[in-house]
Amino acid sequence: MSRETYETYSAEPEKIDLIAFLAEYFQAFRKFFLGVLILVILMGGGSFLTAKLRYQPMYEAYTSFVVGSNRAVGYSYYDNVTAQQLGKTFPYIVTSGVLKDVVARDLQVGAVTSQIEASVMENTNLFTIRVKDSSPDTAYRVLQSVITNYPEVAEYIIGATTLTVVDDSGVPVSPINSQDAVHAGMIGAAAGLAVALLLVFIYVRTRKTIRQADDVKKLTNAAFLGNLPEAKIKKRSNVKEQTITICNPKVPDSFKEAMQLIRTRTEDGLGKADCPVLLVTSSVPGEGKTTVAVNLAEAFAKKKYRVVLLDGDLRNPSVLKCIGLSERKGRGIIGVLKGQISLDEALTDYRDLSLKILPGVGSTQNPAGLLRSARMKTLIEELKEDADLLIIDTPPCGVLSDASLLGGIADSAVLVVHQGTTKDREVQRALEFFEDSQIPVCGYVLNGVPEGATGYGYSTYGGYGYGKYGYGYGKYGYGKEKEGRKSNQSVKE
Repeated sequence: MSRETYETYSAEPEKIDLIAFLAEYFQAFRKFFLGVLILVILMGGGSFLTAKLRYQPMYEAYTSFVVGSNRAVGYSYYDNVTAQQLGKTFPYIVTSGVLKDVVARDLQVGAVTSQIEASVMENTNLFTIRVKDSSPDTAYRVLQSVITNYPEVAEYIIGATTLTVVDDSGVPVSPINSQDAVHAGMIGAAAGLAVALLLVFIYVRTRKTIRQADDVKKLTNAAFLGNLPEAKIKKRSNVKEQTITICNPKVPDSFKEAMQLIRTRTEDGLGKADCPVLLVTSSVPGEGKTTVAVNLAEAFAKKKYRVVLLDGDLRNPSVLKCIGLSERKGRGIIGVLKGQISLDEALTDYRDLSLKILPGVGSTQNPAGLLRSARMKTLIEELKEDADLLIIDTPPCGVLSDASLLGGIADSAVLVVHQGTTKDREVQRALEFFEDSQIPVCGYVLNGVPEGATGYGYSTYGGYGYGKYGYGYGKYGYGKEKEGRKSNQSVKE
């Protein structure tokens, strides 16, 4: 694909597939879970310590009393008029600066720092004064001074008054505000989680990753080979078989059926060579290319193809680990290329399938030199003599140039793209690699797709295929397996 086409694609408004976005969001959350946990702990612990260090107990002393007037008026008139006047003026007088100055002189302090509040019961002459302070003794002393000096100040405003106490708290014993540092810590932790979730959302939203097969289709005309769902096996100490391969009975059926579909579509793109050479690669590490290569080899072998799987990633050989076989020291492709062992000694039979594996064991300081050597080309021809299909697991083509060294011997290639992880620019670089190396792209596989999601996974294979390769449709629908090869003659449907 040209740069102009890619820039046009990048400029198009992005349509969000909610299910794919949520799946990618969950993957990102798991990826940054430690960071999320640290942020939650830091904000929760910070809020807890701040609340604990800043906590200052407050004590409240209060008195309720009845205010009376010394004026010679009728009782009913006092109730109806004076009570109303006192109700309006009492809170103002109690909290006024004048009274505070009098109290300060009375207590012989520079200023009254305690909080003084006054309230009145509606339509009565029952009043309450509350004094709050960090010291219980100070709160009570200020309260008593207010009661003592109030009549003197009030006399200038409403005349002479008398206070009759009906309730008194005495010196307060316990603070009115509890130390709730735990609650503050929980609020801080919740805020930290919210911030972390927002940061993960921004991270996922701003990344240009492949979320569905259509995202790759915009970049290339190569065929879509299928979605490969996530396969999980419960690890048990008494179960040795933990490999994610279609030969493992514990692997979900959806994974196996997805590989059958991918094999069927790959088969049609192999060409007419007697023994096609198929490269399986990815743009960056960690996309699952080795898993796809191994399972493709097993799927073709189950169909009676004579298959050779070559581990061509000499820097990071992973085939043996993927299929759960132990490494035989020195018995691999490097030993063969160096002339240390014969090809027959290095080849490993796999189960009861018509599948042989040439592992990438051994050590070398010049893997690129071995791959471009004349001995490598001779080795490929030797492997093709007794095989119907040669699959090579190559290094990521977007990172290393090793895969390009196999360009002259490859008939086609499969590109593995991990859903929600691979960036579109990385896929673009891989496609440019294929174009520069003149390697025909058989198609691409979208790996790591959440099973059963809308548009993804096994439950929707029936409608996701393109053209005649739709699952269950056309000539190459699932279940239309051909008869296996008995020799190295090309047999096509």
